[in-house]
Amino acid sequence: MFSHQAFAKELGGLPYDLIGDFERKMVTDYGVRRDDVAGYSGMARRTVFVIDGSGTIRYAWQGSREQPLPDYDAVIEEARKAAQG
Repeated sequence: MFSHQAFAKELGGLPYDLIGDFERKMVTDYGVRRDDVAGYSGMARRTVFVIDGSGTIRYAWQGSREQPLPDYDAVIEEARKAAQG
């Protein structure tokens, strides 16, 4: 949680909370839990979800070898759409 606070501060603050999943419940519930590589069991796959105010997933991206990073412009656009309702 302290790293989340430092990260948010480094960005000048965020209008939402960052989540820590110490019990690995969310990674399991969202289907992004890694159990395929020794040493990474229970860790989350690199994933981005944009969730609107009603709790609906409006956008999802999961990293792969071919695309290790998301299209940041697409993530921002989907976040803007979700914020507008």
